[in-house]
Amino acid sequence: MASRKDMGLERALLEDLHRTVHGLRAPFACGGTLVPEKPVTLCFKDKTLIPVLRAKNAFDQEPLLRPLVERCSAAGFGMGRRTRYDRTVRDALQIKAEGGAFSVLHFDPAAAGILEQIHRELVPQVSGPLTAELYNLNIYATGGHFAPHKDTPRGSDMLGTLVVCLPSRFLNGAFVVKHHGVFQTYDWGRAISEQTEPARIHWAAFFGDVDHQIERVWGGLRVTLTYLVRCPDNTGRGAVSKRSCDALHTLVQQKLRALLDDRRFLARGGALAFPCSHLYHQDARFQRQQKPLSRQTVSALKGRDHAIAAAAMAEGLEVVLCPYMIETCVDETWQLEHFPTPREQAALGDRMDPTDLENALAIQASSEDARDFGVVWVDPPPHFNGSPTMYPGLGRDRGRAADPDLPALMHLHACEYSATGYFGNEGSDIDLYVYAALHVVIPPYGAGARAVKARPSHPSSPTPRRPKRPG
Repeated sequence: MASRKDMGLERALLEDLHRTVHGLRAPFACGGTLVPEKPVTLCFKDKTLIPVLRAKNAFDQEPLLRPLVERCSAAGFGMGRRTRYDRTVRDALQIKAEGGAFSVLHFDPAAAGILEQIHRELVPQVSGPLTAELYNLNIYATGGHFAPHKDTPRGSDMLGTLVVCLPSRFLNGAFVVKHHGVFQTYDWGRAISEQTEPARIHWAAFFGDVDHQIERVWGGLRVTLTYLVRCPDNTGRGAVSKRSCDALHTLVQQKLRALLDDRRFLARGGALAFPCSHLYHQDARFQRQQKPLSRQTVSALKGRDHAIAAAAMAEGLEVVLCPYMIETCVDETWQLEHFPTPREQAALGDRMDPTDLENALAIQASSEDARDFGVVWVDPPPHFNGSPTMYPGLGRDRGRAADPDLPALMHLHACEYSATGYFGNEGSDIDLYVYAALHVVIPPYGAGARAVKARPSHPSSPTPRRPKRPG
């Protein structure tokens, strides 16, 4: 049995690793602005051209763009497989781009260098080029807003969303993105009113699992284009530049090596568990029995998750991405054998009791206590102490919070099992987000990645003998 002194050392080493991981810079959104050579113009199937031009003031903007507004229909939001319409949750108009309903002239995200910037800032580990798929046009008029939500995931190659704000005047209506307590606010309405170039446009890109909202518009028209950002070449995602890896995970790698080099840390081996910073969705590579991440699959991770996994793998450790499903009411957590397959997702109903859920999914273990999963958590595991919200202080009682502007708060997360379903930007028959944790396998001291140490990690520890090379 480990001594109290050794247990204290283990806690200290884990706390050091914990602080290092939380110190990693891992952006979840990026943005910018540019001036196109000509005003961005929408081209419809009937050959109608509608340029989006800035009016003299916000109150003159709607008459100027009335031909565009008249082509729109009400925008819905997703609740499980259904698309619902409720103006207390989302009050907006839209035109879907599917079927070539409209195209965009004088603007292309790739030609403008936007995709290259997204690649560089959000997913430097991805080798293949990103692509942008025009999804829809959204208009938020006076009173328009969208409660906090996550974007509906659409396929394993979807990295996130690009929102392009066209130079139409509006008041308020800020775009707010939040992840793990960090807020980024894009106040495009003010920027458009103050800019000297009337045609200047603004944009923001973010991972789809990140909470975001559109604050209430006070006047004018907020006109945006939405693109799905994809990385179609999944097979080529394993070629990671050395510079990006070094910048992200060198310090984490050093802390892991300090743990491995200390004979008193998990001397008999075990597993360290890092709750993922991001949520993950449908990817065929994760729908099979859990296997250690490979050079190809690790590049599918985002932000801090990729940095941790890459650092552990660089130290010769096996890393498994383990999915979890959370129950929102009784705080039950299920560890899954793999990410839900399309067939398993199809078996999920809008309202199911826990027994039905366990019959539908490949459950490996379940518990109400984090300690029951047989791993050492570097961070508290996903939501044993409450669910995340867009705003701090609401926590587990968010459903009882008196905030009429945020009725969707208690339905935010597609990854949580709930009798009431969830909200996204549209219903989805094919996908859902799932919580996950990185399980890093720690071998017994003296075996595997712990066979050789460069120096003792403690003054009283003897320097180990290096094994003789064969021959």
